[in-house]
Amino acid sequence: MTVNVVNHKDFLVSINELLCGSRTVLDIGCGLGTTLKQFCCPIKIGVDAHRPYLEKARFDEPLVTLNFRAERMRELFLPNSIDSVTLIDVIEHFEKEDALDVLQQVEEIAAQRVIIFTPRGFFQQNDVDHYGLGGETYQRHRSGWEVEDFQRLGYNIIIFAKFHDQKNKAFLEVYGEKADPIDALLAWKECSSRKSEPEGGM
Repeated sequence: MTVNVVNHKDFLVSINELLCGSRTVLDIGCGLGTTLKQFCCPIKIGVDAHRPYLEKARFDEPLVTLNFRAERMRELFLPNSIDSVTLIDVIEHFEKEDALDVLQQVEEIAAQRVIIFTPRGFFQQNDVDHYGLGGETYQRHRSGWEVEDFQRLGYNIIIFAKFHDQKNKAFLEVYGEKADPIDALLAWKECSSRKSEPEGGM
């Protein structure tokens, strides 16, 4: 496991490097698909619990969208059925126990890797839907994540120093103009080395 620190905000460059070699990507909590649109992957699947986000999403390429809850992913996808699974600014919206269960599910689904992007520590965010689509309850942050949390789960980490600042509307509303920036974490876990044992013997 590695931990690196960078001082820029180009997290999408790092994510697309991690997606290199993946033909399929499943983005959990894709919202309006703003980030998913920028993924370099031939087949993209977006899942979100709030249907109005998916209805509002506009893409210039084929995309599968599913209105479903992250907590029930194993009901939709078989083990090792998707190359890479991403949770971009999503995991912090769950209580810690629920988030850990979601991670267990997506690690089963991913054949290559799981990629997570989240604030470092608890980033307070209220029930405000800046899209105006009635998703207030989905916007609240319910857990905070540190480097050590992901290390215990076997993830590699890049710390994006001072990523969240006053340019982030949610940050400005809660913390004000003079608050210190908050780091972000990009964590990923390789799943390609996990092979299913054949049933029975020779």
